[in-house]
Amino acid sequence: MFKIILESASGEQLAKVFETHNDEYLQQDELNFDFLGELSTSSYDVFSSRDMENLLSELHRLKDQLSNVNAIKHIEEIILLANSCKEMKDSRLIFTPF
Repeated sequence: MFKIILESASGEQLAKVFETHNDEYLQQDELNFDFLGELSTSSYDVFSSRDMENLLSELHRLKDQLSNVNAIKHIEEIILLANSCKEMKDSRLIFTPF
């Protein structure tokens, strides 16, 4: 399971979302998803506010491929965090299995 954390530039945790077994659909093939293809179950993955445009594109593509209602709702939560991150300069979105 991944926890997705929105942090400010100063390191303050602003929001966090998670869903049991979200690793089953968040981890994607590196050939088709640059950012989601990087997700690791053994370390943190940190994406800056500058990465959000590409990450949002991947999240929307993934959402369109899913049929599970809970998974779709969770992706929508992550999209909201990613949009917030995009708007806040020097913030970051962290995907962590810990």
